[in-house]
Amino acid sequence: MARTSLVAAAAITLCALGPAHADTWRLSSQVSPESIEGQAYQLFAERVSELSDGDLRVRIFPNSQIGDIDAVVEQLSAGVIQLAPSAMTFLARWEEAIRYASAPFLFDDYDHWAAFIRGDLVQGWLANVTEASGITVLGDAPSFPRGSFRTLLTVEPLTSADDIAGLRIRQFNSQIVIDVWNNLGAEVVVLPWGEVYDGINRTIVGAVTSPLELIESTRFYEVAPNIVRTDEYPQAIAFMMNQAAFDGVSQENRNALLQAHAESAAFAWDQIMSGAEATVERLEALDGVTYSDSFDTSALIARTATLYAARADAGELPDGLLEAVEAARESSR
Repeated sequence: MARTSLVAAAAITLCALGPAHADTWRLSSQVSPESIEGQAYQLFAERVSELSDGDLRVRIFPNSQIGDIDAVVEQLSAGVIQLAPSAMTFLARWEEAIRYASAPFLFDDYDHWAAFIRGDLVQGWLANVTEASGITVLGDAPSFPRGSFRTLLTVEPLTSADDIAGLRIRQFNSQIVIDVWNNLGAEVVVLPWGEVYDGINRTIVGAVTSPLELIESTRFYEVAPNIVRTDEYPQAIAFMMNQAAFDGVSQENRNALLQAHAESAAFAWDQIMSGAEATVERLEALDGVTYSDSFDTSALIARTATLYAARADAGELPDGLLEAVEAARESSR
C-alpha cells in the first residue's frame, strides 16, 4: 500500500475510534494493556497528565488497533499519531545502519550496548532519521528494556560454542541474524514463530532463540528442554515520536513528557527484571528442563567479531561501526 493510502487509512481508523482533544497525543501500542509494556505506557499517560496539570493528555491505542508497526511509523511520520513505542530498528527504512542496533553478538552486555546506543554514531543515525522522516526518539531508549535477555533452547544440551556446529536452528528472516548464525556453524532454517514448536517436534529444527519472557507462553521447553542464556542482542523500547508535535508544545509539557518517560521506563525495568528472576525459578523447577546462565558466550562474540571485521574490510558495514562499538566497550567498563 502506498504511503498516502496508509496515512488515509490511519486517519479513517482513528476517526472511527473517536476524536482526539486538541491537546491529546495518540500513542500506538503493539501490546495489550495488561502486559508490562502496556502498564508502563498507562503510567506514562497518567504522569503526562499529572505533570502537565491536565494541559497535555496521551490516549493509548493498544493491540495494534491503528495498524501494524510498518504502517504506524508512516502515520507517525505524517503526524497522524504522535508516539509509537517499539524497536528503533523499524526506523531502518530511513537509515539502514540502524539495523545494527540489534546485531547479534556484537556487544558484551547490556551496559556495553546502552553506551553504544547513547553514543555519537547512533545518535547521528537517529538525526538522519529525523531529517528524513520527522521522527525522533523521546528520552533515553536504553532505560526502557524490551524483555530481560535472550536465550537459546535446544533439543540436545550445549556445553560450548563448538556444539553449535551443524545445529539446525530456527531464525526469523533477518539477513544479519542468518549470516551470524551460519558463521557460527549452525544451519539456519527460517520458520514463522507460530510453526516453531511443531518444527522442533518434527525435527525440522533442533534449536530456537527466544526472549526469556516468551519461553513459558510458547512452551518451547517441552520440545527443547535445554536452555542457556546468550544475551544475543539487547533490545529496548524506543519511544518513537513526531518531532513537530514535540516542538509544538510548551517547554513545561516537553519536560512533562521527558519525566513521564523516565518514570515509566524505571517501572518497566523493575518489573521486567524481577519478573525474569521468577521466570527462571519456574523453569528450573520443571522436570526435565535445564537452565544455565553460565554458558560461555565469549567464543560466540569472538567468532562473530571475525565476520564483522571481514565485512568492515570489504566496506560492507556502516562507517565507524566497529570503532563505535569498541569506544562503547571502553566507556562501559
